[in-house]
Amino acid sequence: MTALTLVLKYFFIDLIGGIIRWPVWWYTKGLVLVLQWAVNSVQGYARMLAISVWIKNIFVPMFGQRDWQSRLISFFMRVFQIIARGFVLIVWTLIIALLTVLYIALPIVAALMAIYHLTGGFIVYA
Repeated sequence: MTALTLVLKYFFIDLIGGIIRWPVWWYTKGLVLVLQWAVNSVQGYARMLAISVWIKNIFVPMFGQRDWQSRLISFFMRVFQIIARGFVLIVWTLIIALLTVLYIALPIVAALMAIYHLTGGFIVYA
């Protein structure tokens, strides 16, 4: 075989093979990587917000003040912090879930748009 035939053979095998293997990788190994990233991101953010520490110390007075006013203020401050941090964690989880859904939908939308534009936009909706 000549060098040109080898180059053409490897070029087309890699090109066609890559085009065929890409969606398979995207929805198998790529999806597993994205899901791992999503879970790690939410878990890391939950650790950063430390909601469990706030819950664990909800009845402990802040700044070592042991009078009833300080205990009351500490309790309500911690309840507010738990609610606010929980809300932030829920919003972050929804953002990560949206990004994951976008990852799943992106190739489908891209293929539909490519088909639409390759047909010249002549797809008629009844």
